[in-house]
Amino acid sequence: MNTIRAIQDQSDYEDYWDFLNYQIDGYWLDEKLDELYPNNLYKGLIPTLVHWMEREDEKEVAWKRILPNKNETSICPILMCPDDNDFSCTLIVAEIRNCGDLIQWKQIGLDKTKEWDAEKTGSTVEWFDKLDEFNFSRHEYLTMVEKFRVRLSIDKIRIEEK
Repeated sequence: MNTIRAIQDQSDYEDYWDFLNYQIDGYWLDEKLDELYPNNLYKGLIPTLVHWMEREDEKEVAWKRILPNKNETSICPILMCPDDNDFSCTLIVAEIRNCGDLIQWKQIGLDKTKEWDAEKTGSTVEWFDKLDEFNFSRHEYLTMVEKFRVRLSIDKIRIEEK
């Protein structure tokens, strides 16, 4: 069984703020991708579950697909470029299967979808061959998702107060 947590991370870039990031089996997902696939600029990608996404339709897709219904599978955008804060640049997706007590990330890959339509995200993917399937306990996975949801709510309140 793999572990997944949402943990506060420091940006790899000076001009960006800290954020919650995916930590899987004790490593940051973006750094593991960069290690496995060097020279593709994967280090520094940020989760799509953050509040500063530019487009509401893309934000909705990420949140709708991060936890598919039981016995269903989704292709969910999980990491994006912090420069654009949308799906237009480097976008990493995961094929997520909800098996009830187990949530699987069957495979992870680079989204190659050409159409700029949030709903079509994940329709063309170059799957990575150097990563194995991840299997997470439902409880731990829901805890991770909830931590992002709480952070999103807190950040939204802070923005509204300004």
